[in-house]
Amino acid sequence: MQALSVRLPKVSLMRKSLAFRVVMSLSLIGFAAPSPGAGEKPLTLDNLVITLGATTYRIPHIEIEGASLSLTELASLFLSGDADVAARLARISARRIAVPAMSSESRKDSGVARAAYRKLVFENVVSGRAATVRGDGGEETIESAKGGVQRVFWGASTAKGLDLAEFARLALSTRGDANEPLKPLIEEEVVESSRIEDTAANLVMTTGRLKIEGVRGRALRTPPGKLIERFEKIDPAKPEDNPALMRDVLDALQSFESASIGVDDVVAAGRGDPAGQPFTAKIARAGMRKVAGAGAGEMFFDEFSLAASDGGHLSVKRFALNEVQLAPVLEGAAYPKLARIEARGVAADLPDPKTSETSRMKFSVENASATFDNYLASTPTKFSGRIDNFVVDLSARGETQTTAHFLALGYRELALSGVAAGEWREKSSEAALEPVAIDAKNMGVARLSALFGNVSSAAFSPSPLISRAATLTTSIKSIDLTLEGDGLVDRVLALEAKEQKTSVDKARADYAKAAATAITALGGAGTNAKRIAEAVSAYIEKPKRLHLRFAAPKGVNALDALARKPSEILESLDVEASVER
Repeated sequence: MQALSVRLPKVSLMRKSLAFRVVMSLSLIGFAAPSPGAGEKPLTLDNLVITLGATTYRIPHIEIEGASLSLTELASLFLSGDADVAARLARISARRIAVPAMSSESRKDSGVARAAYRKLVFENVVSGRAATVRGDGGEETIESAKGGVQRVFWGASTAKGLDLAEFARLALSTRGDANEPLKPLIEEEVVESSRIEDTAANLVMTTGRLKIEGVRGRALRTPPGKLIERFEKIDPAKPEDNPALMRDVLDALQSFESASIGVDDVVAAGRGDPAGQPFTAKIARAGMRKVAGAGAGEMFFDEFSLAASDGGHLSVKRFALNEVQLAPVLEGAAYPKLARIEARGVAADLPDPKTSETSRMKFSVENASATFDNYLASTPTKFSGRIDNFVVDLSARGETQTTAHFLALGYRELALSGVAAGEWREKSSEAALEPVAIDAKNMGVARLSALFGNVSSAAFSPSPLISRAATLTTSIKSIDLTLEGDGLVDRVLALEAKEQKTSVDKARADYAKAAATAITALGGAGTNAKRIAEAVSAYIEKPKRLHLRFAAPKGVNALDALARKPSEILESLDVEASVER
């Protein structure tokens, strides 16, 4: 059969998904499929040439079994131009369509892309919906006009429940109704493997199985091809300079949803700074769940590791974000909106060339998490967080301005755990910080709580000018501080005694006296200052437990601090100071 050549309007094909790659080709294949009678052999079509805008597809051979329409009807559909493509596609049914090979070439100002597809099989196509689509893989080469070359390879793939008519509607049209509902596009797609080679970036990335489930979508409000072109030209450092584009990107993200997206065994390898040294990054599994509305119920990766080109190593057992919404960022906010962030099993061994060639920054975190709630616009007004076993290896850092004193005290590492929580109470215009607790191994425990008054919603404004002005009128109503443990105090006194060549007892007495003197010098000679000085002095003498509480029923704000002396403010407070001897 002689070559068949047809031109259709320009569309933007999304090659990363099997469904997007083949939908328009299948549309044309379906239009060309006459109906064999009972017992007839499958229809074969040879040497098809199909042009979609800047892309030309070549299909050497097709076999079609059980097409639903007669040759005359199909010919009429095929020759009807670009009108109602989705509706016409919905009339197509066939038991099986086999495409042993297909190639494409796309030429644009940015470069040339050539792709080859192997053994595509479409089964049980009913009213434009394919029950199953299978492929043996393919490859694509993208040659940039600037000289770079990128190659993409993908392995065997299977798609189920692929709605060809809806894909055609999405690719060939734009929508006028901003609130048009999303419709099912694909039940499930699996690509067994992929590989990307980028010569310009000196990068090779491979993946294992990629699986996408429950995809729904709708046509965009702006043509996909134009949106991609605009997005490629944006300055990443100044996305706010193009709010119209950000609105269209947000619309695009809100026009797709998926029950889940997951990929296994991601490996990226290449060469970076310094001097083209190799690096390798690996992720055992990454994915998203409940992807909808420009966000996701969960974004995560497991078993991440990086061997950096500068000799550094970083690993994370799990990292996850919950209830993420990207809309605030696209609308100008600094951060996305999220309900929870978690990191587990973090370990780092990084070079610190600013200090010395042998200095390393080594740290690990067993678990760290934070939750955010009660959002006011894009700012959370309630949070809680915790960190378990955060360990910093001081000896690996060497003698620096930061580590020298801790090393002199005998600390080879810092091991910390802590919790924190805070909440804005709109009805009372108060903000509470409680509790904040830090437990430092071989040092002690510190607990802090505070209550702030006259806290208005303006304090959470995204405008720095407004939030700073609101902060000036915020007052401190109470502060509660508790210190427990003698580890740090005893080590400081032991070092002081050694340096002064005196006894620890004398050093302790000197420190206790000096602390009391400093407090009264700063806070005055009033009753409250003396009470605090006595308690602190007693804690140094026998560091077991110190408790301090400051309460100001009317509050103390920044203007008070500027207009009144510290001693005057201190004596106006209700003060509790106690020490457990």
